[in-house]
Amino acid sequence: MDETRNTIIVEGDAMSARTLILDLFDTGDPQDFSVAELVRAGAAFGIEATGIRTALTRLKSEGRVRPVARGRYTIGTSAEPLQQRILGWRTRLDGRREWNGAWLLVIAGPQERADRTIWRRTLRALELEGFTEAETNVWVRPDNLARSAEGARMRLACLEAAPSLFLFEACGLDDEREARFRTLWQSDALRAAHRRLAEDLGRSAQAVGDMNLAAAAAETLRIGREAIRRIMRDPLLPDELCPTDALTELVEAMTRYDRIGKRMWRAYLAS
Repeated sequence: MDETRNTIIVEGDAMSARTLILDLFDTGDPQDFSVAELVRAGAAFGIEATGIRTALTRLKSEGRVRPVARGRYTIGTSAEPLQQRILGWRTRLDGRREWNGAWLLVIAGPQERADRTIWRRTLRALELEGFTEAETNVWVRPDNLARSAEGARMRLACLEAAPSLFLFEACGLDDEREARFRTLWQSDALRAAHRRLAEDLGRSAQAVGDMNLAAAAAETLRIGREAIRRIMRDPLLPDELCPTDALTELVEAMTRYDRIGKRMWRAYLAS
């Protein structure tokens, strides 16, 4: 397991003690939790107190959480950059700019693949930045995000991609590549998945009112993290390649759902 991964962005559906703790901190509200609150949170998912305490100790040793008072913790220095990225899900679309038809290309080869851990992080970072492999060792995305190549380098570095990646702006591609690159993302499937999840959020919002507090808290974190994960994985393509209507709907649905989730968690932790 890659112990430096950020849970909301990249992990699957399993809710381990480690995943739960990081997901709670990644909400940013509240900014810190007591050990007792984390243990109670674990109980909503059937996680034993010893599992929560063990995970907390390991996360502290990695610098991903840090104590702010006796028995109380907040996000650690090593996790703060990714936390800030996750907390930006509400304004995810603000990072786009008008597309002039240019592309960002990344070339990766044996040097980047030499260390398996770094290579896994690099592939994950490229995916999260909306790059897709267009040809052997070549990843591409439209050049429609803030600060162009410089911004992409900074974001990839934050996601722990290999610093030796060759990233550059490209225009004037041959007709075959220009046409093919435009088809690399499954726009219709992406929009459909966004809409299904927005509908799931609406159904869950109606259902949690009839659940006990523990079940409601667990439900809101489970589906809420799924929605945030999908929002953060959207490649933010220009409208010419993928309209943003479905992503906008998902962000709006998650904004409403987030208020419900926070209310449920405050009530559960206080009960």
